[in-house]
Amino acid sequence: MLALPITIRIPTDQELDHRPDIDEILHKRRKANIREGYKLEFNEARRLPFRFQATINIDNGRLWQLFLALAATLPQKVSCVYGLYEEGSETTALLQKDFVLNQLEKYREELSQECQLEFGLLFQTKEVLIELGVSESKYIRYWGVELERFRLLMQSFHLPPVEGLEFIDEYPKIVTPLRELIPTAKAPETVVYYLDQAFHIDRRPPDVFFD
Repeated sequence: MLALPITIRIPTDQELDHRPDIDEILHKRRKANIREGYKLEFNEARRLPFRFQATINIDNGRLWQLFLALAATLPQKVSCVYGLYEEGSETTALLQKDFVLNQLEKYREELSQECQLEFGLLFQTKEVLIELGVSESKYIRYWGVELERFRLLMQSFHLPPVEGLEFIDEYPKIVTPLRELIPTAKAPETVVYYLDQAFHIDRRPPDVFFD
């Protein structure tokens, strides 16, 4: 079973007993294929200039390391995409990648475990699209062009291609705010506010919880 962030847990059977489809859920969950690995899809339509899309499960303790390794496949100037889950994300202008990664590193704990936060990097021209994102459920999505480089990187992390790979948000889950588990963690609204300040994003400030 995949090592999830501390903020996500699988509900017990008793916690699901209010669901009219509980029997179907429990049957499907017993066969769930949620483990380390990746699922690959090729871009057949070619409406956007990427070659393939990958969705990657990795133990949460290794998430940040893989994020940085995949970030190395993007050019030296990127946009940062970040925001609160289900509230829309902000996409910055092109910035130096090292600067963006240094800013994200300040909130590594929150970004890698808080399920209200989504973030990633983007580079797009008419010829090339490379995008790297970490979802609210803390698995990785990657759109790229260098397939062999990607496969070698996955091998270096011992992440195999897995047929029928599934992801935690395909099943019922219980999410706990990170601050309830780690009181020193910043609230997700605070992280977004500080990233806005770092990237000079001018928008209505969220309700910030300052520590």
